[in-house]
Amino acid sequence: MAAGESNLWQQLWAEARRVPAAQQRLLFDHNVEAEKALHYLEGISPHSLFASILPTVFLIAYERLYRQPIIHKLPTLRKCLYNLGTRIVAADGWSSADPDSPMYASLMDDIEHLEVQTSRCISLLGKFPGQTALVEALVMHGQTVVDDRPTQKAVLKALAKFNILASVPVGREYVFTARVTSGSDASHQMYVEVDDNKAVRVVYKRSRALGCLLDS
Repeated sequence: MAAGESNLWQQLWAEARRVPAAQQRLLFDHNVEAEKALHYLEGISPHSLFASILPTVFLIAYERLYRQPIIHKLPTLRKCLYNLGTRIVAADGWSSADPDSPMYASLMDDIEHLEVQTSRCISLLGKFPGQTALVEALVMHGQTVVDDRPTQKAVLKALAKFNILASVPVGREYVFTARVTSGSDASHQMYVEVDDNKAVRVVYKRSRALGCLLDS
């Protein structure tokens, strides 16, 4: 730094008052700034507040799901999470967000659906440790055929914890499923139960398959 009278820094330093730091005027008054923030929040409309926090709410929900290790182990859940993130990023009009908009309602439904599927997978993996393929099939399709010995042993081991295999069966249950090929997403099932007294109980069920966030 050059010395002399033309040095602005030295001039300011020489002319500055010697005031202790505790007595100097604050460069940032946190009390004043906090009062300004509170005054702004008191005057903001509910619609503007909703529009301000909505993107953050969706991103926090996405991050919480992303931090679940099981999502990265199951391809279907991983694809659902990817599509959810793509929809959140692609959404526009955050500054004029409408609480009644179908787009936001659809995003919240997708988040809820993925949370439910993730919770079910975590619960089933606790009963079938290491059987990610079995768990994914059960959660996504409701049923699966176990035809390999390692998976069969895992299922029998899980049933043995509840002493199911040691108990004497009191009846037999048959499930008949109708495979609809007309493009409908509904399934038809009939349950037939026969107990030791030769009593027969028949139940008919028609259900609609659960959806998932898949590419359109």
